[in-house]
Amino acid sequence: MKFRLFATFSILLFALGSCKSKPPLLHPGDPLPRLGDEIMVCGKLFHTGTPIVLWTDPGGYDAYRLEQRFPKETAGRKKKPEGPRYGSLRRSFPEDLKNKVIQNRLTVSDLATQVRQFVLHYDVCGTSRQCFKVLQDLRGLSVHFMLDVDGTIYQTLDLKERAWHAGKANDRSIGVEIANIGAYPAPDHKVLQAWYVGEAEAKTIHFPDWMKETGIRGGKRSYHPARAGILQGKVQGRELWQYDFTKAQYLALAHLAATLNRVLPGIRLDYPRDKEGKLLTRALSPKELANYEGLLGHYHVTTRKTDPGPAMNWDLLIRKARALRYGICEEGDL
Repeated sequence: MKFRLFATFSILLFALGSCKSKPPLLHPGDPLPRLGDEIMVCGKLFHTGTPIVLWTDPGGYDAYRLEQRFPKETAGRKKKPEGPRYGSLRRSFPEDLKNKVIQNRLTVSDLATQVRQFVLHYDVCGTSRQCFKVLQDLRGLSVHFMLDVDGTIYQTLDLKERAWHAGKANDRSIGVEIANIGAYPAPDHKVLQAWYVGEAEAKTIHFPDWMKETGIRGGKRSYHPARAGILQGKVQGRELWQYDFTKAQYLALAHLAATLNRVLPGIRLDYPRDKEGKLLTRALSPKELANYEGLLGHYHVTTRKTDPGPAMNWDLLIRKARALRYGICEEGDL
């Protein structure tokens, strides 16, 4: 009898609801498309204002999968990575948060108390597709984001995960691999000559013939460094030459940095500076690294690295990110 009364009451409520003058906006089975600019943090989506391809999207790069993403292209590799390319436990977490991770209950607020660094890398691969092939299929590593030459950002893991991209900084950081062939000890280095063609002050990125598929969503068109000419500077005390990142990459990276700062406020919109306020071009000491909060290069983490190189325009990036974060109108373009 109780069941019949309950069933009758439920049917009545449904009928009353369905007879409202305004039909419900959503029905069971209706698709909920993304806008295409969201990143995922602890299962929640946050808008960035720049194109984002998640690992769940068609054509996305999924670092959760164990199988080879490009089995035909990496078939010649005798020993292939096995097992996960990331870790769910950030080892610096206190015990209560580690338990939350195990129980899949970690919140964005929890993550914000611990993650306070955003590490920038150049990928030495030239495109995000090639970068993922190297990380996933050849090296068994991972990174949260990859930024292609056309400005498309690929997210491969939820930010709650501990990606394997920056050694001792992994526990407290988010990482991004920026498509750029890297910095070298001479301006006429053979790698730079192969990847950049044209007049000295108007170089175009040249994709090598062996790269049959670039994976770039914007197509295999012309992509240029944001600043003309080759750039030179010292990193770790070494003289290096590098071509700049693209304008699209700077703009996308500024949007991403602004978003991360709002979602994870410990990631300050700044870079490591010396006492005079100038960019540090060396690795931070263990104490400096442990206390640092904000954007930093891979070379700030370890003396073995030089990425993102002397071409990274830190001041431009931070200025643009702050303008986006706080709604400051700026004149001109990148």
